[in-house]
Amino acid sequence: MNYYSHSKTLPDGTVVGSKLLYVHTQGVLDKALHHWYEGVEFGFDKQLVKDLLEDIVRLHDLGKYTPYFQNYLLQRPPIDNLLKQHARFGSYAAYHRWLEREEPKFSIVALLLIFRHHSYLFPLRALMQKLEDANNQKIFSEQLKSVIDKLPIIQEDARLKGLKEVLHYPSLKTVRKLTRVWEKREANIRDYYFCNYLFSLLIEGDKLDASETRPYQKITIGAGHVDQRFGKPLLDDKTGLTELSQNEVRNFCRAEVVSHLEREDILNYYIFTLTAPTGIGKTMTALDFALKLKVKIRAQEGHEAQIIYALPFINIIEQALQEYEETLSESEANILGHYQFADVFGDQEDGDEEQYHQKLMKLDTWQSDVVITSFVQFFETLICNRNKLLKKFNHYAGSIIILDEVQTLRLDQMPLIGAALFFLAKFLRSRIILMTATKPKIFELAEAEILSEEGEKVHPLELLTSHESVFALFNRTAIHPLLTALEGEPEERIKAFVSDLFASSWDPSQSCIIVCNTVRSSITLFETIEQHCKDKGLSNPIFYLSTNIAPIERLGRIKAIKTALENAEAPILVATQVVEAGVDLDFDAGFRDLGPVDSMVQVAGRINRHNDEKRKGAPLHIIDFGECQKIYGKLTTIQARSALEGKEIIPESEYLELITRYFDGISGRSSFSKARKFFNSMKTLNYDAENREECPVSAFRIIEQSGDYRSVFIELDENSRKLRQSYFKKIVSEIPKEEFDKRYKRAFQQHIISVPKLYTNGLEAINQFDENILVVPLELLSSYYDPNTGFKRETDSKGAFMF
Repeated sequence: MNYYSHSKTLPDGTVVGSKLLYVHTQGVLDKALHHWYEGVEFGFDKQLVKDLLEDIVRLHDLGKYTPYFQNYLLQRPPIDNLLKQHARFGSYAAYHRWLEREEPKFSIVALLLIFRHHSYLFPLRALMQKLEDANNQKIFSEQLKSVIDKLPIIQEDARLKGLKEVLHYPSLKTVRKLTRVWEKREANIRDYYFCNYLFSLLIEGDKLDASETRPYQKITIGAGHVDQRFGKPLLDDKTGLTELSQNEVRNFCRAEVVSHLEREDILNYYIFTLTAPTGIGKTMTALDFALKLKVKIRAQEGHEAQIIYALPFINIIEQALQEYEETLSESEANILGHYQFADVFGDQEDGDEEQYHQKLMKLDTWQSDVVITSFVQFFETLICNRNKLLKKFNHYAGSIIILDEVQTLRLDQMPLIGAALFFLAKFLRSRIILMTATKPKIFELAEAEILSEEGEKVHPLELLTSHESVFALFNRTAIHPLLTALEGEPEERIKAFVSDLFASSWDPSQSCIIVCNTVRSSITLFETIEQHCKDKGLSNPIFYLSTNIAPIERLGRIKAIKTALENAEAPILVATQVVEAGVDLDFDAGFRDLGPVDSMVQVAGRINRHNDEKRKGAPLHIIDFGECQKIYGKLTTIQARSALEGKEIIPESEYLELITRYFDGISGRSSFSKARKFFNSMKTLNYDAENREECPVSAFRIIEQSGDYRSVFIELDENSRKLRQSYFKKIVSEIPKEEFDKRYKRAFQQHIISVPKLYTNGLEAINQFDENILVVPLELLSSYYDPNTGFKRETDSKGAFMF
């Protein structure tokens, strides 16, 4: 008799088996072992762990041998939707196999992972509740009866022995005792990484095999690609640093970073920091280091390390993709971009034999040499219980991870993220490079708040040893605190700022950037400055940039600003924090609303960016529109003011000291209780909970989602209308999802912005039964959307527009 794992429907409507069950099981095992990394260090015997993985894979689909599942698969009556369930059947067998081997922890791991391999991971207490359910016991009993006479045949087909001895329902008393002992006495953060790693290998292998997607075989990439593009860096005598040009300083920094690879003990380090001023070429420096480190790992450990590069914002992800592709163009390296606007089809022709679902699976499971992705993808896979994301968790093992612009992470998350990265390096042996111009104390906070209680200390290796000397070289900008000059509500402060501080501190012959904390304030400021310049007869072009603008318009706006800067038109840019990282604009002067010190320093990185001697000490004025506490919290506001108070001018050479003082104050005053709760959930495998105050793993988000916001599609022109219509057709199945994704998805998403609910009165959803995306139709565009500042944040209700 043939047993099948999957089926297909023939043109005449007949359903037939498409893959034999034992072939699928072996395929999953082959793929899981393909991605297995020998270097993982969980503290268990490695052969024992591989035996556990093999049992989990071989038994994960054991329930598919029941006639109930085979009838369901081949659409043969009778079909019983309860008894056709298959995931749990094999979990009981795996549990008893490892209980017999006197490995109680492994028995619970096998039970949990197989039990949930088609869903999200849940906590051990939820597993116990499921086992206590009498219906589950009845289902198992009926399924066992249906196969008991065929066990010899099944054993031969499944390449398993001794099934009869292990196929019985778990003793509730034994499982309860094991889970309670684990949670109360043996909880260990190692178990989170151990379970997630094995679960990832199982579900990735399962989905790759089911979709007939071949695992990617990483290639050998040479170490010299950055040298070929930019020249080989030379490590000059440090005493001559003050005489170097900015390009020569950039060369020096790269040389010093890669010089660490000459250390005999370099492969003993797993956590690195790269601290350097903005504009010093950190992206290519980190890639150079990673490629050369990759060669050493290959030579000494026999492993082809994947490079994973994560960044916070889409615009800088796309810039990084371009830089990596240009640098590695002469290699055969597969570079994969995985973020919101990622193109699953790439440059391949329509006639390519590889199917859409296979390309999508490759994207979702990071089948490549190099991955460039978002912080959302990276961190929400690291701290996660979701099946969809955990497919790629195993790719962290043995990889080289570069995290850029880490100062953009929320302050309250830093201890948790620092601890999660530390244990990622410890157990999965990832090598992690944290890059920043502002040196946030992620690992120091992690050690103070979490790691010290775990008996751990962090010893990162700073790759730019001379970073303090390098920072001291620069005098491109200077911070001028003007914190006491404004009073009243934000709108009153904005008007007073424009008529007084802006008018007196800004020279109309200079380009200028002004950064606000909120979209609402930025719009008010833009309109006020626009009127001020009109009243004064000034012809400076005025630009606006924030997430209130449709993404498709932002890139064009940045190009227009660059053109105005290059043509010496002295443009004024009013923006929100969206410009604080990765936007290559160079202004003469700037203003920034009070905020985190590292954010203020990032804005300074958009001023005199190219180190023009004539603009030496270009000013960044810090003002206070009264909204810092609303956005960043009381602690940040107090510490930012404390760091700046008593200073008339802070030159760039003192920025590092300023940032250190700011983070020292924060780490000494904050409890970070939420970060500790999340970490405890990881440690105790509290994957999910109804009470979100427990901070279960499932509740972690790198960007806090607010129910007070709605996604709105902006119909800018006739082409936008066609995109909206195509999306609707996808929803109602008039066109397949594959066609929409291939032809329209990227452009469609670039028309979506997030808007507070109170401003969306009168807007209808594209389709209320789907993702509930609202739409501003072309007919109402002028009522809802301003061509300069984007979505109109007005609370008066407008008439509904129905589709």
